[in-house]
Amino acid sequence: MAKKTIVHIAQSAGGVAEYLYMFLKNFKDKNFENILIVSEDYREKLDKFKPYVSNIYIVPMVREVELKNDVKAILKVRKILKQIKPNIVYLHSSKAGAIGRIALALNFKTKILYNAHGWYFNAQISNIKKKIFVVIEKILAVKTNKIINISKSEHESALKHKIAPEKKMCVIENGIDFTKFENNDKYREETRKKYHVKNDEIVIGVVGRLTEQKDPLTMIKAFELVHKENRNVRLMYVGSGNLEEDVKQYAKEKNILDKIIITGWVDDVEQYIPAFDIAVLPSKWEGFGLVLIEYMACDKPIIATNVGGISDIIENFKNGILCSVQDYKTIGETIIKLIKNENLKKQIIYQNKVYREKYNIQNVINNYIKIYKEV
Repeated sequence: MAKKTIVHIAQSAGGVAEYLYMFLKNFKDKNFENILIVSEDYREKLDKFKPYVSNIYIVPMVREVELKNDVKAILKVRKILKQIKPNIVYLHSSKAGAIGRIALALNFKTKILYNAHGWYFNAQISNIKKKIFVVIEKILAVKTNKIINISKSEHESALKHKIAPEKKMCVIENGIDFTKFENNDKYREETRKKYHVKNDEIVIGVVGRLTEQKDPLTMIKAFELVHKENRNVRLMYVGSGNLEEDVKQYAKEKNILDKIIITGWVDDVEQYIPAFDIAVLPSKWEGFGLVLIEYMACDKPIIATNVGGISDIIENFKNGILCSVQDYKTIGETIIKLIKNENLKKQIIYQNKVYREKYNIQNVINNYIKIYKEV
């Protein structure tokens, strides 16, 4: 029997790229072949994807709404899909979701899956923008065979906004490849040595872009409070973003710049998280929060904001501690509490060993194969 062809289309190259790579690397079903259509942002990542896909196409998609560029992208995607004639097109995130579905507007044979990887209308944007994005998602949902939500809260939000009939939607939570996290002790030593972290220093770590969504300014304020209480701490930010200079400026004004480590963007977070002693995710909004599972895989006590899909993963004071969005005082006080309370840290680490099992990437892939066969 001929293989079924699945074309993945993605514009965003942050967490979506990492998710796609992990998914494709672990996808073993020989009844399907995978092809990628991605933005220019993926160019430097192509080599790592090549072993796991039949072909890769680069299309000039951009995150912002740019009519001229978007039309070009739609026409190019349409041309590629006409050549491939795939059985399924799987669209990742809102921009690729729009471009892919418009490109397939008159094609009634190709089945379309769509995963917003976090609904944009749940972001902290104006009410007018929220309404516009809800309307766009509703219109595009008509041309979609299955909409995948990455968490229960995302699914509930989609139903609340009547994006599509419930029968058209499902929940498949994200997962990770746990085999990447088998050298935690080695990476802890190497990373701490690389950044000149002393053995007795306590590292408060965050993995994420230094952008509005991940709220690094709240994090730096929380760290300032911790530093006043305990001078033997460091803050490590694994990522980069447009707020990086703002964070550095604040740290400079408060005389804690020498306590801050910003690694820049990395593709191998599994080598950095082991260096943490306490792991934090201070997001303002979050569709799922995949890095929380990575924190769990590295046996880190977790503090996160109680928002979006985070609360589907973290049960307060069991496998982590939840704080309110932008509440830097409580985040800081909670970090201090964990530093002082070794038993609480051990309790959280023990619990997240239990909670993390359902997030194995193989379970996720098996759920997707069921969807592929269904559509």
